[in-house]
Amino acid sequence: MYHVCRTVPQSFYIFEKLPSISDEKFHEHWKNQHVDTAKGNQTFMSKTRKYNQVHITPELRAQAEAFNIPVMEYDGIAEVWIDSVEEWKAIAADENFISVIPADEDLFIQKPFKIQFSYDNLVIPEK
Repeated sequence: MYHVCRTVPQSFYIFEKLPSISDEKFHEHWKNQHVDTAKGNQTFMSKTRKYNQVHITPELRAQAEAFNIPVMEYDGIAEVWIDSVEEWKAIAADENFISVIPADEDLFIQKPFKIQFSYDNLVIPEK
């Protein structure tokens, strides 16, 4: 059986869109402007192994609700893979990061958002 446990931390940022913007504007801003802003930060780029965006649309939420299991009320999850929590602290302390990332988040993300550190336990690999 295929089984890999990855102990390098990943950070998850779980958030909702601003109530004042449409779903389309939220997803487009996050996929484009916010990505460009994040990729423009050298510390973020040098210390991040992987950055993945999980987009939750109203259509996908409605499909999930069909299973009669409570559905999370979030619009997106950012997954950032790093080598250590200390690496993330270095990113978060970067002056450029502090000056541009929160300002861009204010344009589309409702605050406060949630954070979680975790690690992977891969049970079934990609086929």
